[in-house]
Amino acid sequence: MMKAIETPWISVRETVRDEWIDFNGHMTNAAYVTAFDIASVALLHRIGIDPAYRERERCSTFALELHTVFHCELPARAPYLIETRVLDFDAKRIHLFHQIKHAEENFLAASLEVVTIHVDLDKRRSTPFPESVVERLVAYRAASDNLGWPEVASRRVGLKPA
Repeated sequence: MMKAIETPWISVRETVRDEWIDFNGHMTNAAYVTAFDIASVALLHRIGIDPAYRERERCSTFALELHTVFHCELPARAPYLIETRVLDFDAKRIHLFHQIKHAEENFLAASLEVVTIHVDLDKRRSTPFPESVVERLVAYRAASDNLGWPEVASRRVGLKPA
């Protein structure tokens, strides 16, 4: 059994790269998604879906849906961290939530929700997680549950009626 997870779990500590800056002087949309993808991979490795697993089991995860919300700008060379949580999972899917924050000023810059699905790489079809991965997901979801549901999670995209 996996030990309790320290919360919030910091999956990434980095600095905004110069090449991630757009013509407005802040991170591009693609750069945020790239940073969040690095965080997702870090979580996958922690639950056992790492390169050795992919080679041995011929399984991995594919993203099904992404939802990014931008809260505040991050300029070039700003130190940042990403907090990662498992909001939910089932036999084949994981609902992850990431928040990127300025590492010194602690403001929220962006959040991203992603739903991934476990896939047999040879058949290119979904397949259930093995029990070892499920056990780790249980621990990460329990740690996330202790923090409560994120206020900015599960938002829908659209315009409010005028």
